[in-house]
Amino acid sequence: MGICCSKAKAKAAAGGEQLDDDEQAFPWMHDDLFHHHLWTSAAASIHTKQGWKGANQDAMTVCQDFAGQKGHIFCGVFDGHGPLGREVARHVRDTLPMKLSSALKAKTEEDLSTDALMKLRAEEDPSSNTDLDSSDKSVCTSLSDDTSDEKHLLSTWRNVLVKTFEQMDEELRQHSGIDCICSGTTAVTAVRQGDHLFIANLGDSRAVLCTRDSKDRLIPVQLTTDLKPDLPGELARILNCKGRVFAMDDEPDVARMWLPEQDAPGLAMARAFGDLCLKNHGLICTPEVYYRKISEKDEFLVLATDGIWDVLSNKEVVKMVCSAKDPSKAARQLIERAVRAWRRKYPTSMVDDCAAVCLFLNRPPAHDQQAVPSSFTGSFRKVLSGEAPEVWRALEGVARANSVTRLPRMLSWRRRSNSLSLDQDQDGRD
Repeated sequence: MGICCSKAKAKAAAGGEQLDDDEQAFPWMHDDLFHHHLWTSAAASIHTKQGWKGANQDAMTVCQDFAGQKGHIFCGVFDGHGPLGREVARHVRDTLPMKLSSALKAKTEEDLSTDALMKLRAEEDPSSNTDLDSSDKSVCTSLSDDTSDEKHLLSTWRNVLVKTFEQMDEELRQHSGIDCICSGTTAVTAVRQGDHLFIANLGDSRAVLCTRDSKDRLIPVQLTTDLKPDLPGELARILNCKGRVFAMDDEPDVARMWLPEQDAPGLAMARAFGDLCLKNHGLICTPEVYYRKISEKDEFLVLATDGIWDVLSNKEVVKMVCSAKDPSKAARQLIERAVRAWRRKYPTSMVDDCAAVCLFLNRPPAHDQQAVPSSFTGSFRKVLSGEAPEVWRALEGVARANSVTRLPRMLSWRRRSNSLSLDQDQDGRD
């Protein structure tokens, strides 16, 4: 299984052109591969750009031959938030595909074992298929019944994706190197398996498909729902768990999630990895899972963080990607357009980080090009001690689409109390 990300070092090593300032601004991508290699191997274009809030907290990835299956593709974008959001997003980017790959391989082996057992039963007694119990019937779906087969396929994938996302969140909870109490990340991921497309969405990033209508016109189809705190279903769950949802006076159109008795942390989504301070008050890590059977009319899929969707409509995004003369640069041109839109629509707000993956569905990859090495990027678990405070200071000011507004006072109190305890112990020793 190979992994590819937009990268500067590989391009320079290959004798490519000199990197511009935007590409040099991402030192955390130095172990990744440049987007040109990604395009030739998986027909995808990816790019990210740092906003005005501090270090870039967005991350993205594309994996080819996913789960050991040739031609299968995994891609995702992750929007970190909070003091250590950058580390959380990068850790999820590096870890989630491996967890999902392992789960899918285990599920495949389990299904193969079940199919082999059923085949053996059928050979021993041809009439045994008519006497299967309910659990066997759920496995032995009729291949001629496309609807039933797709329902079973979706059910299997939903179970695997939900379980994997929950395991990922639990690992973050136990991770000693990343404090996820008030830091987290959203995620929108896609897996292409032949003509099957599975989307898992956690938070307010978005997946939009470009397809053709009956008159052969290109149209956008939004495949996911932005899981904001004020959605009726999300709001009911949060209120039932004693959480609060309201918008600040400065941002009347941005609903935020708050602790029961403190005006913190002000999270702008209802589902996310991490953010442990809100997990008992309505925030969940269960993704919404979507399925689509790819047709000849489907052109490409765009996964992007909310920094793009806050300023561009689905139609504008599809139009921008379609207008790219070089498809390998489609994601970059899309983000450049989004940055210009930020400056025009919200001149007094800080531009948000942006990340996008454009996966072209019916454009064959360049098989004559050298394949990407089958290896994951390195781990990014190390927390840079001097970086988190700087990132948090950049997030303290109120700005449109900030994921969180301020550090909860309970955390600063806890640090002060710990400091006092240490001082008292020291005085006792003296």
